[in-house]
Amino acid sequence: MGDVCAVGIDIGGTFTKAGLVTADGSVRQLVRVPTAAHSDPREYLRRLCTLLGKWSHERPIGIGLSLPGFLAPDLRSIQFNPNTPSLVGIDFVTLLEPLGLPIAIEQDLNTPTLSEHAFGAGRGSARFMTATMGTGVGVGVMIDGELLRFTGNSAGDTGHIILEPDGPTCQVGCHGCAEALVTISAVEREAKLRLSGPAVPDAWHSIAPESITARQVIEAARRGDAMAIEVMSLIGSRIGQWLASLAPIFLPDRIALCGGIIEAGTPVLSACRERFLQLTAPDYARCEIVPGRFGELAGIIGAATSFLTNAGMPG
Repeated sequence: MGDVCAVGIDIGGTFTKAGLVTADGSVRQLVRVPTAAHSDPREYLRRLCTLLGKWSHERPIGIGLSLPGFLAPDLRSIQFNPNTPSLVGIDFVTLLEPLGLPIAIEQDLNTPTLSEHAFGAGRGSARFMTATMGTGVGVGVMIDGELLRFTGNSAGDTGHIILEPDGPTCQVGCHGCAEALVTISAVEREAKLRLSGPAVPDAWHSIAPESITARQVIEAARRGDAMAIEVMSLIGSRIGQWLASLAPIFLPDRIALCGGIIEAGTPVLSACRERFLQLTAPDYARCEIVPGRFGELAGIIGAATSFLTNAGMPG
């Protein structure tokens, strides 16, 4: 047998990521499969179980699963999540039990908090918060090493704090909330607006507005493209406004930004910090805002954390 490892699975609204996580928080054999979020999930679940079965020769010590939305009190199923309605009510413990390994299920806003606190940007923080932006958006909070749980096994659906009352509507039906304004869909909407205008930058002439993806914009921002930087800076500024509303509630000493949106790098992070300091009072601004260490892998690592360290161990 090689290094001690556990399986980490992160079910997102668009993709499910799985990998083997070692005791130092490293991920190997990373696999991505599309999530059956809105369609019959049977083939998707069969494929997931087949994948996990193939890893049995690695002798993992457990399977950690990161689930989106509000979870049932027994941490076996999703109780409510508009981004993955096809998966609501499925008993994931019963599904995975035939694999013969211990199973730990965690809410997907908590898993980045667990991974970053144990291995990454949250180490040493007494009041630590992660803000994760991808298909959905929300925060996880850890105070003195304990996850904060009071709604759906999470810190609540903070992604629906209203930023622009007359802004676009999210999937749930909230008007101008963070989930409508700082997620993957928001990046694509802002890019389409610019590519549909009269002055399309030369670098974007060959791309039809309706086909633009957030990944293209994020990668272009990293390369220094002006239009992409403009979009991601706007998203970052909105994130800063959102965090300025949350800081007086949770009083974090450190906030780590996680998820696919943050992969744009400096444009998002700088605009976020600037807007946060503009809007929040000095007593609430006494915290660092830093990039998470693990990016898109934070959920996978956090899902497996309970098997690899005492941090976040289920009670």
